[in-house]
Amino acid sequence: MAKSEQTQSFSVRATWSGDGTGCGQVRLTQGEVEIAIGGAKALGGCGTGANPEELLLAAVAACFINTWAIFLKKLDLGYGEPVVRVTGELGKDPAGGYKMLRATIHAGVPSALFAAQRAQVEATLALAEKYCIVSKVARAAMPVEVVAEQI
Repeated sequence: MAKSEQTQSFSVRATWSGDGTGCGQVRLTQGEVEIAIGGAKALGGCGTGANPEELLLAAVAACFINTWAIFLKKLDLGYGEPVVRVTGELGKDPAGGYKMLRATIHAGVPSALFAAQRAQVEATLALAEKYCIVSKVARAAMPVEVVAEQI
């Protein structure tokens, strides 16, 4: 079956050494980047490198900030270096193990910009929330909230 022009493919490669307390690497094909990975120390992992929970939040952050930057430019807000912080809460899964219970995207907005153009800033955040591919996937599994924080 031929791929549609609207379909894009992405891949990463992961390697691991040891059992659940081991560590590994994820290799991203774009930019040929390697990221050290390991389970969170709080969950019995090696505590070295990025853990899966951080990588999930990082994916949400990367997608959201990229999408937000697009709408900041389209709505001509003049905020060329946006900043986000994404927090997540992990808890017990009734079905066993753990699961992410919620994530919050904290969008840093300069106080002066927020005071002068609050409606436009909120519009860019709403558009980023609507179109960010990764947060849509995360939202299917847990609540994802976007909060504007003045900086």
